[in-house]
Amino acid sequence: MTENLFLVIAAFFTSFLSAIIGMGGGITLLGIMAIIMPDGFLVVAYHGIIQFVSNITRTYVFRNDIEKKIFSHYSKGLFFGLFSSIAIIVAMINFFQVGSGSEIKVDILKPLIGVYILWFLYIRKKDMPIIKNAFQVMGFFSGLVTVFVGAAGPLIAPLFLAEKISKETIIGTKAACQALGHFLKIPIFYYFFNVTYFSDWRILLPLISAVYFGTNFGKSMLGKIPEKIFKTIFKLALTLIAIRLLISVFLINF
Repeated sequence: MTENLFLVIAAFFTSFLSAIIGMGGGITLLGIMAIIMPDGFLVVAYHGIIQFVSNITRTYVFRNDIEKKIFSHYSKGLFFGLFSSIAIIVAMINFFQVGSGSEIKVDILKPLIGVYILWFLYIRKKDMPIIKNAFQVMGFFSGLVTVFVGAAGPLIAPLFLAEKISKETIIGTKAACQALGHFLKIPIFYYFFNVTYFSDWRILLPLISAVYFGTNFGKSMLGKIPEKIFKTIFKLALTLIAIRLLISVFLINF
């Protein structure tokens, strides 16, 4: 009971964080859930449906600020990435001769994402052009790894810093992209990992409610943050997330 209450409180504050700076909340909640919940695949599955609600709430709240072109490019890549992840899951189930994807562990992807973030923020030459279809490419990789990692938002987050768009557009567009990815993961976990979701509705429902209210509370605070400070915080949050991903293999064994 105490652990469930802690998760609800964490869900509220992490969704509040995401509503203010556009990211950080999802991966923080993922880490907390991984400590409390024993099964790594259930952590990713339940985190996915919780984050779907969190992101779809932000999508609605910032619906007038969404950059549709970015969302369209990302979506095209995402679909191909998810289909590729399904092919990998099927291949691994057959290779390891296991009953379902729940018996497969993939840890190496997290530190690789951390390396990519740090390269983009600090090593990549500032005048180095970003490829034309960058969001489509990162959409593909997001779809490819999200089933195994849980939080693929850091893959596309650095691209938003290179765009000359407002903080509201960053949060709204990124939320729309992630909401789609989390939603499409639900049938994958149902079919390949035997996750029904309904068996734990007593904990999922309070968590979903917490992220809804946390998101709306965060929205009310966003307007008080200047644009320059927002992007500085956004970059700092990305850096901390990258470091967390790099050491994740040593901290938590999914």
